[in-house]
Amino acid sequence: MGSLSTILRHPDEIYPLLKLKLAIMRAQNQIPLDDPHLALCYSLLQNVSKSFSLVIQQLRTELRDAVCVFYLILRALDTVEDDTSIPMEIKVPILLAFHRHIYDRDWHFTCGTKEYKVLMDQFSPCFCSFSGT
Repeated sequence: MGSLSTILRHPDEIYPLLKLKLAIMRAQNQIPLDDPHLALCYSLLQNVSKSFSLVIQQLRTELRDAVCVFYLILRALDTVEDDTSIPMEIKVPILLAFHRHIYDRDWHFTCGTKEYKVLMDQFSPCFCSFSGT
């Protein structure tokens, strides 16, 4: 939520911050922990985008899981595209075939840094489960 001194310098923002904190806690309580693949997806989502994570977790149940997985797929696609260390002759075929990689349990591609590397390393198990394959 920020440092205490910063918060105290803006007392009119305390109530909105508390509301945001409660929204975060409510959203986190809605994460489906009984499905290990979806739990992994939400964990990855939290790591790669805190702001989108909060918004996605507040969606209705019927949309929440699909939007979570869809966001992670796009984030993974963008991670490949953004990685300047990947030569174009390798990157372009991966990007063109990315829609097929989503359903391939054996496919993964190590790229990116920090949490994005973790997303790419965990890509296949997370998304294959949701797609029903």
